[in-house]
This record gives sequence, C-alpha cells and structure tokens, in this order.
Amino acid sequence: MTEEERIKEVLYRFEDGGLISKDPDIIMSCISDTIVGIGIGEQGFVASKEDILRVFKAGLKQDQDVSHFLNYGRIEIRFLRDDIAVLCADVIVTAKCHENITKSRFSQSLTLAKEADEWKISCLHASAPVVTEENIEAYPLKFAEKTLKSLKEKFGGEVYAIEEQYRMAVLSDTIAFYIINFSKDIYEKCQLNSELCAYVEEGTRYEQFAREHVDEYVMKEDRELYLECFSLKNINQAFLDHKQEVKCEYRMLDGQQGASIWVVTIIRLITDIVTGEKKGIMYVKNIDGSMRQQLAMREQAEYDSMLKIYNKSTFISHVDSYLRQGNGTFIMLDIDNFKEINDTGGHPFGDKILISVAELLKGTFAQNAFIGRLGGDEFGIFLKEDCDRNQIKKYMNALYGYKSGSIIGEKEREKISFSIGIALSDGKNSFQDFYQEADIALYLSKHDGKNKYSFFEEDV
Repeated sequence: MTEEERIKEVLYRFEDGGLISKDPDIIMSCISDTIVGIGIGEQGFVASKEDILRVFKAGLKQDQDVSHFLNYGRIEIRFLRDDIAVLCADVIVTAKCHENITKSRFSQSLTLAKEADEWKISCLHASAPVVTEENIEAYPLKFAEKTLKSLKEKFGGEVYAIEEQYRMAVLSDTIAFYIINFSKDIYEKCQLNSELCAYVEEGTRYEQFAREHVDEYVMKEDRELYLECFSLKNINQAFLDHKQEVKCEYRMLDGQQGASIWVVTIIRLITDIVTGEKKGIMYVKNIDGSMRQQLAMREQAEYDSMLKIYNKSTFISHVDSYLRQGNGTFIMLDIDNFKEINDTGGHPFGDKILISVAELLKGTFAQNAFIGRLGGDEFGIFLKEDCDRNQIKKYMNALYGYKSGSIIGEKEREKISFSIGIALSDGKNSFQDFYQEADIALYLSKHDGKNKYSFFEEDV
C-alpha cells in the first residue's frame, strides 16, 4: 500500500467512525496525541482528544431510523516532508430516514503527522458528528482562520502556506473570494487571485460598494443585470425562498487590456447557526474560454456565417416567440436584378453586395429589431414595436436615403437597388401571416418599377 493510500484510509476510518458506525474508538484511533485543532461544526474548535470525545458523545443522537452513506469526490494529497502531509477532499453525505433521502456536500482539509509509522490527524476542518446542512455550510466561516493560525504556530509558516494552497485548490479557478454578512450589509473577508477584481476592506458596506464601483468592473451592457441579481432585495428574497445560491454570468472589464472577460459570480447562501445572521460566500470564476466557445457555437447555429445576421430558422423562431407577447412590423427586402448581378459580376461580387446590404440594414434599424436572411437575396426585418405608417416612412427614408436606394462601389456595375414590402401589425400571431402579406406588398413594388417600398393593403 502506498503512502497516499494509507493516508486516505485514515480519512475513511475517521468519517466512518463519526457518521456511519458512530464509534468513538475508531475516531480516537485516527487522532494524533499532539492535536493542533479540530473544527467541529457549531460545537467549536477543540484541541485535545478528551474534548473531541466529549463533543462527539454530546452530539450523538440515538435515532435508529436514520442511516448515513459516504461518497468522496476529489481527493488531493501533498507531502510537505516525509512525516507531514496535507489532504483535501470533497465529502458527500447521504442521509436516509424511512423513504426520505437528503444529501449534503462539504470540503475537508486535514493535516496529518506520521507517528511510529502510522499517519494520524493533527488538524482537521470537520462538521459535527450528526450532520445537518446548516452546520456543514457554517463551519468555514467559524473555524478555518483559527485552524490556519494554529497550524502556523505549531508547524511553522511552510505548513501554513501549504494549507493556504489547498484552500485555493478547492477554489481552483476562482479569481476572487469574499465573505459577506448580509444581515449587517458588510464585507467580512476578501481574498484576491487576480487584479481584475476589487479588493474590499473588512467592514465595507456591501450594496453601497457594488453601486459605487460597478462602472469600474462590469461591462456597461451587463451592469443592470449584475446590480439586480446581487441587490440586498434579491438576496433576502433568495433566503426566503430557501435557495442555496445566487449567481450571475456577465462580462468583467479588464482595465489593463482594455477589453472584457466572461466571469460567473456565485454567492453561496448560509445562515450562521451561532448568530442567526444571513451570510454568503462569494466566488468569482473566470469562464471566458468556455463562454466564448459556447457563444461561438450558438452564433454558428443561429447566424448566417457570411452576413452575421440571423439565419432563416432563427429569425422565424424569434418573430414567432415575440408575437406571443406583443405586436410588431414586418419588412421584407429583395435586391433588384440580383441574378443578373451574379451572372455578370460573379458570385464573389454577389456575396459582396449581400454583405453590403446586411451592413446597411444593421446600421439603419434600431437594436430592438430582428434582422435575418430568408434565403438568397431576400432579407427580413421585424421591428419589435407597433409602428404606424409615418414611423415606417421615416425608416424607409433613412434606408433609401443612402445613395438613393443604391450602393455605389468603385465600378458602375456595383450600383444596385432593392424593393421592399411592409406588413403592419393587426393582431397577427404568426410569422407566416406576416410573411404572406409582406410578400404581396413586395410583389407590388417589384411590378411597379422596383427600387421602392409598398404597404400591404387588404383591399388590393
């Protein structure tokens, strides 16, 4: 058996004695005679075998109907020297009472010393022998710092540094870590792994700091979402709804690079079982790589790769979805004589014309419009507003005002025009209804000299 396997066996025996067999002898066999300290949930921080035994027996419940099962997630072991090692593990506790099953998960950090060729636990962050979700969630706030301090005093700064590294290993891709007291509206702790995030002094007002500094750290388009998600109002509602966490994905400004990266901020919600205060453990994680890959895949699926506007299926889906909740205006545009342009100028030239028209549409219509390619040289624009004819004419004047409805390039043959059909809202509830009416109006424009727009008229 390797040294790593022997150390894992100590962890397994200790957890079994406390949670499965409820056997104090098993627990004591795992503990060093020279204990640094054991954090045991709401019972406190103990530093002797006698205290551990006393706390264990006091917390033991004689409930024969409850059975516990253990599973382990990631387990990492690092040797400081031949006789000192540090272990970090994710522990999953399943409690079964009759037909009810509950699960709890927590991370443990152990420091072990080798005594007479046996590994013994000298320091450990642990929950109470009788596991509840509350004490599992509360223990890091109460005991982690005291344990680290004791480690430093007993083994020196080197072990302290190792323990800090393992704490950060649990927060593997975290660029910032905060502890927040929502009941007092203050920050209690801040730890940064990146200059991207703000350092916050202990006692700083939580919500006030967010509002005063959001412009420095959050991209403009995401600020309202960020402030709403992490407002005290939303946090308090999450506590009332018994939610375990609140999280938000957004773009964080990178001041040094003048760009932004995608991050996710997660606040794990807990209630301090000693004081009853509402608290949160906040993690900021860098998800830029995975998010950009996800967005690229989404764009590939939803957009016309050449024109960078919605493809037909996505455009129709968005219009149909919007029509379930509101009205709108549908505009259909067709490039005049596009077949001849392709035949005389070639397909690369035709592609250039399509790209120019797509850019013209994106520059003309508001951001609240859907713009898509319906096929070939046919484009669709859906305005998410119930426009009257005067408003539509303003859009058309702006569109046709660009070189009088033509796009002029270096050569005269690049001069093009387009025809448009328009269908106004009147209670339509599907894209197909809009399409049929706009298609009729487009037909009128084409057969009335082209390079113009027409409204659908029911009496035509």
